[in-house]
Amino acid sequence: MLESALLLVCCALFGGAVVSDLTGRWIPDSVPLTLLILFVFYTLTIGHLASVWTHIAIGTVLLLVGFALFAFGGLGGGDGKLMAVAGLWVGPHDLTLFLIGLGLISLCLALFALLPFDTTRRLRANLPFAVAIAPPAIVLLALRAFSV
Repeated sequence: MLESALLLVCCALFGGAVVSDLTGRWIPDSVPLTLLILFVFYTLTIGHLASVWTHIAIGTVLLLVGFALFAFGGLGGGDGKLMAVAGLWVGPHDLTLFLIGLGLISLCLALFALLPFDTTRRLRANLPFAVAIAPPAIVLLALRAFSV
């Protein structure tokens, strides 16, 4: 019961990040920080993750990728932090599905931004990348929550 509730709260936080990114083009630092705190609480109370260190390694690698993309202007700072915490939660078992979902939605977002309309042209300079990060994480965490 507690595990499912925590996972669903995480889904809601990822959804909130999408709404924030769509409306204001920024993700509050409180969202990834809350997800990180919930992950620590989850591992201490539920504690049945195969290897917490593997989850931490995945989150760290995604954070480094996010920082590199941020440094070259390819991603916002909040997007990089959200991607890292999503990888932390998703873990090694669902990482492939998460990355495939992230890639497919990123491609769709990029193609949408290339449409020849004024609205989509304005998106090109500042894509709301949480739209690509959150859905695969939400789906995977919701499936995990409902399978408990």
